[in-house]
Amino acid sequence: MRTSTPFVMEVMMPEREVEIPTRGEVGQLPACGSGGWHDAQHGEVGSWAPGATATGEIVQDWIYILNPNKDTLDGEPSDKDTVRRLAHKDPELDLWLSRRNRMNPGDRLWFFFSQPESAVAAVAEVDREPREDPDDPDFSYRVDVTLLPGPTDALYGNPVGRDELELGQVRSVQKVKPEALKILLARAGL
Repeated sequence: MRTSTPFVMEVMMPEREVEIPTRGEVGQLPACGSGGWHDAQHGEVGSWAPGATATGEIVQDWIYILNPNKDTLDGEPSDKDTVRRLAHKDPELDLWLSRRNRMNPGDRLWFFFSQPESAVAAVAEVDREPREDPDDPDFSYRVDVTLLPGPTDALYGNPVGRDELELGQVRSVQKVKPEALKILLARAGL
């Protein structure tokens, strides 16, 4: 698992050889956690529905802001190329949060890169609820996520710009607006 922290990162897992498609070679996207089983109050028992987890909760979507000029991943800039490579080689990340947020397993985290082009170009799934990190006063919570390689490749090739997201003031983590979610899901092939 890799840990993201502003300015300093440590390698948490050895590198593995994986072939990464070149820009524009997206191909068939693998299935991922973009739906789940609904309970009786949402539809027929045992029915599959998009936007729900296996336990029936609704999936929430979050924007996670990365500034490649400040934030690093294992000592590398947190840019689109690095995150895309990690999606294929070492997709598990341990990210820092300034507050807990109400993230749940199965939620999606959309990575907004603030520079050089302000856009969402990667997506991950939350593995477990954020946990406290009492050792860091600036970033008191952490969350484990897994990058989704296929959807990240699609977003890398066709990122969703800031204007399309209708972002107001940019915070480190914020919920995705419903109008923007439609665009993100379509571009990611979810």
